[in-house]
Amino acid sequence: MISAIVAVRNAEAVLHMTLQSLKQQSWQDFEVILIDGASTDNTLTIAEEFKKHIDVQISEPDAGIADAWNKGLRSATGKWITFLNAGDLLHQDHFARAAEKMKMHDGQPAILFCDVLKFDKHMAQTVKIVGSAPTLSGIRRGSIGFAHPGSFSSSICFEKIGLFDTNLRIAIDTDWLLRSVKAGILFDKFASCAYMAEGGISDRKFGEAMREYFGRAHHWGFTTERSLTFAPLMLSTARNVLHVYRRVFRGLLRTVKHALVVLLNMVPQLLPFFTMRRLYFNLIGIELAQGASIGMGFRFYRTRNICIGKNSVVNRDCLFDNRDVIKIGKNVSVARNVRIFTAGHDPESPLFEMTTSPVAIGDHVVIFAGAMIMPGVSIGRGAIVHSGAVVTKDVSELSIVGGVPAKEIGTRQLDPSYALNYPYPTAM
Repeated sequence: MISAIVAVRNAEAVLHMTLQSLKQQSWQDFEVILIDGASTDNTLTIAEEFKKHIDVQISEPDAGIADAWNKGLRSATGKWITFLNAGDLLHQDHFARAAEKMKMHDGQPAILFCDVLKFDKHMAQTVKIVGSAPTLSGIRRGSIGFAHPGSFSSSICFEKIGLFDTNLRIAIDTDWLLRSVKAGILFDKFASCAYMAEGGISDRKFGEAMREYFGRAHHWGFTTERSLTFAPLMLSTARNVLHVYRRVFRGLLRTVKHALVVLLNMVPQLLPFFTMRRLYFNLIGIELAQGASIGMGFRFYRTRNICIGKNSVVNRDCLFDNRDVIKIGKNVSVARNVRIFTAGHDPESPLFEMTTSPVAIGDHVVIFAGAMIMPGVSIGRGAIVHSGAVVTKDVSELSIVGGVPAKEIGTRQLDPSYALNYPYPTAM
């Protein structure tokens, strides 16, 4: 059982999104506990729409976020507990994605965390907080390592650490996590992403939040007294600079980056001899083993992330989306107009975020013209992909696949051991 504690106060603008993201969870065994701080707007009206999905609802004045969360903890019955404020969202598979780690750490005091993606009032992505386990150096720099939304704490942790400190106004979760680090609680990352709206109290009062954080870090013996004065000031200044960069320069730099990709793709089209193109590809980090060749019209998304094995041939007008790694083995034949993708968007994500997965192609694979290989696919040694096929799943050794989506239609009878020899790369 998972207990999802949602703390709100006058949150009608964003509460619907948060409760909807919980309602859509693919995991069935969870309870929703809504703690409302006596809202005076339409928050309770919105909550009424979800009443069949809310197991416990308390609406009364509270003494702040810590008090609200503590009320939720006293009502929680789950082995694992997660906290959401209004505006926090979860992927529909978030609970299911954490299930394996929950099973692994069942009965242990453990905290599971993930990445967190922040979004603005237009539901546009702003910054991704890549989660990592707390370290002493990170704590001293002002970071616990991950953002609290989307994380799960075993109920045993609260038995060992205690409840949230109601004397704090902002650094409530980080204080509790610092206490967890002090107590030797296990931290483990699981592969998912939570979503947090910008404009919360820690955003609006960042300087005060940092002063409170470093005060608690010093109290628990992680930082020196000197950091109480200088660290919040330095971090507030750095944050202001970062905000200017995001508003003014980030869009410009992305435009420049895309223009640079266009230019990088134009250069090899001006080099008629493959010896010249090979040198160029090596200079930008595309690895070509002895005897490997790439034809004219080849397009790519970035430098690096492409490795092509000995004697393999990539024919004309192919597209390699190398935002993640594309690794091709020896003696592989890739025909014209083949497209290999490593990136896409998650249609079930609240923010339609981009995801990437590497593609691996084994030795002696044959990919015929116009085929499409999708992110995360591995194609086994000696397999054949027919023309126009769209490969969405792994292909086993010596299999022959075709269709949309590609399915196995036969088995290659020859166990290939030949070496490709294409002596006319300038013709491609």
